[in-house]
Amino acid sequence: MTRIFIISFALLISSRANSQNKQDYYWPFGKDQIQGDEFGASEIDFTMKPLTPSARTAGLEFDQNNASICDAEGNLLFYSNGCAVANRLHEMMPNGDSINSGIFFDTSWRGDCAGGYPGQQNITILPDPSNNDGYYILTVPTSVDTIINKSVINKMKYSYVDMRLDNGYGDVIEKNVIFHEGSLLSSYLTSISHANGKDWWIVNPVNPLGYIVYLLDETDISYSSIEADHVWDDFYSSSSGDARFSPDGSKYALFNRWDDVLVYDFDRNTGELSNERMIPWSEQMPGIFTSCEWSPNSRFLYLMQFDSLFQLDTWAEPLEEGLAFIAENNGIPDPRITHFQKSALGPDCRIYIRTLSSSYSFHVIHKPDEQGTACDFVQQAIRLPHVTAVGSFPNFPRFRVDEEEKCDPSI
Repeated sequence: MTRIFIISFALLISSRANSQNKQDYYWPFGKDQIQGDEFGASEIDFTMKPLTPSARTAGLEFDQNNASICDAEGNLLFYSNGCAVANRLHEMMPNGDSINSGIFFDTSWRGDCAGGYPGQQNITILPDPSNNDGYYILTVPTSVDTIINKSVINKMKYSYVDMRLDNGYGDVIEKNVIFHEGSLLSSYLTSISHANGKDWWIVNPVNPLGYIVYLLDETDISYSSIEADHVWDDFYSSSSGDARFSPDGSKYALFNRWDDVLVYDFDRNTGELSNERMIPWSEQMPGIFTSCEWSPNSRFLYLMQFDSLFQLDTWAEPLEEGLAFIAENNGIPDPRITHFQKSALGPDCRIYIRTLSSSYSFHVIHKPDEQGTACDFVQQAIRLPHVTAVGSFPNFPRFRVDEEEKCDPSI
């Protein structure tokens, strides 16, 4: 009887793991042409065991825009570098060129998509609530104000992919459709599923204050509201940090050196941000970027800057009492110093941290649900097949908010 129970329990656990939404299981990055003996493109496929980054010899090159989408079983559907869309064969989709085209791309970026599009958190891909084979690619492009001759962030756009076309490999049937006009902060585009489990909330900070909230439902992308009243630094706030929803969908955090650490409650029914809590961040140094990411249990928020990693226990009262130092960069060149630049929670319950560019390795927080140094942070934990030229991870929405398991530690 005991043996039968154990086998049944194991099958139940396996079944639950297999049923997990795996739409964020493919991570591409880097250049697709090996330059000399070092630089090249890599990828992580979380369906592969053991998990090992592998070389990628075809497909798009990346600057900082990075988004991908799989089906629910973890099979790659397509990905984008912000100026093109590639299918699962790593070939450009029909009509998949000229994403984010315009004066900035044609002049400042020389009209060249070979290196991808800039802006680390300015792109994401959302499933269409009205079509199981449809996907919205949301982008926050850089524009040029021709009157003052200055680059600006003042639009949100979408392009639409229909996976029923081109023999199931997908086709871009709408492109660069503007759904928001007005001054925005760059690199904070964030999205999460609605409480109904079908629609999506889209959030981005807006200048001079607050956050714009949009709703993607069965009909369209529609304006919802402007939430909160935080006033942004007009010069430094853009592109200096990032923002994340907690895996359980109850909180939203934004972190950069100029606006400090901001933590809000979030209502997935209404799209409302409330109860702003702030921790002042003393080191305001231009040119130094920050990143944040949540633990799978949504309790701990990890904060990183160039040389230091911290953990914030968001259950602490007052909030600043929950801030703990975890580690300082060990200074090992790889081939450059592998500082802390960008972080992402993987579907395997680990947090990955990478440098801006030119590194052979990723750092890993192996047990982010554990308090303090028990989180098991290991520097240079994963060796990459090539040096990665630019530091980016795909910018995914929170997919598994309503699932009991927010990740799968068995990967």
